[in-house]
Amino acid sequence: MLIRDSRNPVLVALPDLAWCNKKVYNGAIYKDGDVYRMLFRAVGDDWISRLGLAESTDGISFRINPWPVLSPSSDQDSRGCEDPRMVKFDDKYYVTYTAFDGVTARAALTSSHDLYNWDERVLLFPDWHNVQRENLPGNWSKAAAIFPQKINDKYYLFFGDNHIWAASSSNLKDWQPSDNPILSAREGFFDSAYIEMGPPPILTPRGWLILYHGVNTFDSRRVYSLGAALAALDDPLKIIWRRSTPILEPTEPYEIMGMIDIVDGGYSTLKNVDMSYIENLAHENRLPKAIFCCGALLEGDTVRLYYGAADTVISTATIDLATIFED
Repeated sequence: MLIRDSRNPVLVALPDLAWCNKKVYNGAIYKDGDVYRMLFRAVGDDWISRLGLAESTDGISFRINPWPVLSPSSDQDSRGCEDPRMVKFDDKYYVTYTAFDGVTARAALTSSHDLYNWDERVLLFPDWHNVQRENLPGNWSKAAAIFPQKINDKYYLFFGDNHIWAASSSNLKDWQPSDNPILSAREGFFDSAYIEMGPPPILTPRGWLILYHGVNTFDSRRVYSLGAALAALDDPLKIIWRRSTPILEPTEPYEIMGMIDIVDGGYSTLKNVDMSYIENLAHENRLPKAIFCCGALLEGDTVRLYYGAADTVISTATIDLATIFED
């Protein structure tokens, strides 16, 4: 059904670069002509997330820029710039990411003509307050992904990691969120605990393909898998189909063994342990499992996914578009 590349992982931490020598994961992707451009989340010696840039001509062998292209610059992202998604309008890239201040994660937006020099960074939903999972702060928002073209003369995005919500804009700056979620968790399915938005939606003849992360439980057996749904071509607020099973779930060694962000204690734990500790957690079935996709491309009739594997490396896989709908 889904074919992982035999050369996985395609991006790994670089020991000689202090800003990305621990983890590289959750890469956004955009293809300009024959060049694949990836923005990815990197963690180094100080355990603060930054965004790096890597480029490739074949989608597999990536060259990493030796310095980060987006780093914390204010109180709102002081502890990290995380999990980018990327689209392009005219000659400008629009990048959504999570700004983390150490307490609250919030969806943010910036833009650039070259992915090196950036325009103003803004929070997408500065006044957002909604019922959240796991006692998170009320203004918690993340995982925003912009639709790659206008629909009925409006821009749209989906966001969220308790439900998935929609927002619309006339100018890519001011966003109005919907009153009700577009997608929610489903009892008895792989996404029974909560869901989180994936990469920017993909235009297909059947509708807008929405890839999202489904989580099965809140405890240490938590598994992040990748689900799929369709939004109507002319109305992104209308979900017309949803898979009952995931298209990707963590099964390979590089997908189930790594420095998972959501271990008990998070970064505070990870910065003080080695892989033997992680292996013991896995042996005791106390290590969460995660694949996390922020970037996907439709190449002909094939969807190529780029995903963080075990929050430690980036891998790629392909699936025929028609196969996604065989459920």
